[in-house]
Amino acid sequence: MVDEFWGHSMQKKYQNVKAAYPVIVKQEKANLYLVHIIDFDSDTSGSTLSEAIEMARDAISEEGVARQNVGLPLPKPSFNVKASKDTIVTYVDIDLAKFRRMSDNRTIKKTITIPSYLNELGREHDINFSETMTNALKAKLGL
Repeated sequence: MVDEFWGHSMQKKYQNVKAAYPVIVKQEKANLYLVHIIDFDSDTSGSTLSEAIEMARDAISEEGVARQNVGLPLPKPSFNVKASKDTIVTYVDIDLAKFRRMSDNRTIKKTITIPSYLNELGREHDINFSETMTNALKAKLGL
């Protein structure tokens, strides 16, 4: 997060939190998995088990970042969680520094060097170089 103060940019520093929080997952129907995030007393869902766990990771990370932003501590992960027979207890890992980076959608100016003929062809075809480079980087990085 960046605050503007008299024209100066000051990067706020946050403690990186890597943790694993327990969740209880229940398959409600064929394409609906409900997830209860115990330590945050919140719920989410997904159409597949992997999507439900990913949604839980996002929910925990969003709440963790929100708490950090206002100076509140994160809860300590619970252990020895009990659940009913028709549920699964698993742990979801979070990395708040990584989540902050992935959530940072600020744009920056980047100078690149490409062959002249590609530049000309791109202009002739009205190609948005910034969008093309962003998409290529995301594909290359598997994002």
